[in-house]
Amino acid sequence: MSKIFDALRRAEEERRKRAAASRETTAVPERRETRIRPVRGEFDGFPEDFFRQLGILRNSIDSSLEGKPKKSLLFTSATPSEGTTTVSTSFARMLALQGEGRVLLCEMNASSPSFRQIFSLSNEAGITDYFSGGRSLASIAHSTTDGNLDVVHVGKQDPAIIQIHLKRVFPALVKEALGVYDAVIFDAPSVVSSPETPRMSAYVDGVVLIVHAGRTKREVVQRSMDAIVRFDGNVIGVVLNRKKYYIPDFLYKRI
Repeated sequence: MSKIFDALRRAEEERRKRAAASRETTAVPERRETRIRPVRGEFDGFPEDFFRQLGILRNSIDSSLEGKPKKSLLFTSATPSEGTTTVSTSFARMLALQGEGRVLLCEMNASSPSFRQIFSLSNEAGITDYFSGGRSLASIAHSTTDGNLDVVHVGKQDPAIIQIHLKRVFPALVKEALGVYDAVIFDAPSVVSSPETPRMSAYVDGVVLIVHAGRTKREVVQRSMDAIVRFDGNVIGVVLNRKKYYIPDFLYKRI
C-alpha cells in the first residue's frame, strides 16, 4: 500500500512541476484598460435625421451670432412642458461630443428640476447655492461622460433666491462661465410661468425658443417673443419640437 501511495505522491509532484513550468514559459498578454471615446454617446441608435437637425440648429446659431468663438445661450419655451430640457440637453451633448470646446449646461428651472435624474447627480450644491453666495462656479459644476460637458443642477437652496438676486448675480455668472467655457447653455423655465426668463435673456448672446408643434398657439408664442424683446433679448431661433422629422417623440423616453 505504501508503494502505491508513494507512486501517487511522485506523480502528483511531477504534475505540479510541469504546470509550474508551463506557467513560466507561456506568455500572458498584458491586460489593458481600453476606453473608447463615444462618437454619438447617449444618441446611439437614434435616427440620423435627429443629428442632422441638431447640426442645422447649431449652424443657424453660429450664423446669427456671426461665428462668435464663445457664446451664451438661453433655451426656453412659451409655456411649460414643451420640451425645452430635452432640446437643451441634447444640444449641449452634441456640442461636447463633437469637440466644440468646453460646454457648460446650467439648470435654471427651479420649479421643475430634472438634471439630477438625467445626469445621475448627487444632491449637492447647485445654482441656487451659487446665487446665495456660498459656492463658486467651479465647486458646483459636475463633469459628465459626454466629452467636455459640465453640468450644474438647481441645488439645495430656496429657488426664490434666483429671483431675488437675478439682476446682480446672473450677469456675473455668465461672465465667469464664459471665462472658462466655450459654450454656456442655460435651461430656463417657460416665459409664461417665470418672469425671470425674459430678464435673463438680456444677459446672454441669444435665446432659442422651443415650441410644441401643433399645440402652442401662435399668439402665445408671439407674446413670449415680445416679452423677451422688451428686455433686449435676442431671439435667434424657434424650434418646432415634436414635429415630424425634427425632434422625435421617443426622445422623451430616453431623457
